Amino acid sequence: MEDQIIAAENAKSISAEICQWSGAVFGILFGLGFLLAEVQKNDLKSLPWWKPISALVAGAALSAHGSNVINNKRTAELTALLVRSTNSASELPMAQSSEYSDLLEDSDNK
Repeated sequence: MEDQIIAAENAKSISAEICQWSGAVFGILFGLGFLLAEVQKNDLKSLPWWKPISALVAGAALSAHGSNVINNKRTAELTALLVRSTNSASELPMAQSSEYSDLLEDSDNK
């Protein structure tokens, strides 16, 4: 059971990993590319900052989406494991316990 929990905690999605890394790499590359292109065209006083900043924000959003997908997959795996363990525990046979009743002690029928 312990190995199943560890496997569920470490579950990953290839598409989410790609999304996470491409968001980080391409966001930085496009941000720096836009910044260098604008610096070569203009002086720094009239630089339009919205292009590099929007590229960085878009990359961060894409990377955050990949991180959310990974966390959702891990949560789904752990929830499925919890449901399976709860269902299997409810199917176990109950041991018949001898119940002790102190009702007979107070009565006259000993």
